[in-house]
Amino acid sequence: MGRIMSGGGRPAWYDRNPVNRAIDYNASAVGPHAVTDRATYTVPAGKKALVENISLLVMRDGSPTTAGRAWAIAMIYPGGGAGWTALSAIVLSATVGATDHAEVGTSALLQATDVIKLRTEDLSTAGTHFYALGLKITEFDA
Repeated sequence: MGRIMSGGGRPAWYDRNPVNRAIDYNASAVGPHAVTDRATYTVPAGKKALVENISLLVMRDGSPTTAGRAWAIAMIYPGGGAGWTALSAIVLSATVGATDHAEVGTSALLQATDVIKLRTEDLSTAGTHFYALGLKITEFDA
């Protein structure tokens, strides 16, 4: 026999007007650069967001004169304030094809005004990298 609930309980998050959000950044032959935001997502007012997947890949695709750290990083800024590193992938090698990849599943519940940024940096002299950064979020009514 089914259970009857009175009082109209609050629906689960996935029943509160969910909207899928996907962010994808892919680029090859990217030369050395300072920290650069490749994608930014801010949770809108009246919403929450469940981070379902973050994926980062860095691969050296061009020989450097001098290898430096190249990385991709996902940072979360609660309320737009100070950030913390949720995930990173780092390549330190000068060898073409050197790769690092990091991926995490359901990892954070973001509140209104929280920000997540996908960033890259390459401190090498010359040379290039391929970057593939991805983010999957389900946004819903708070």
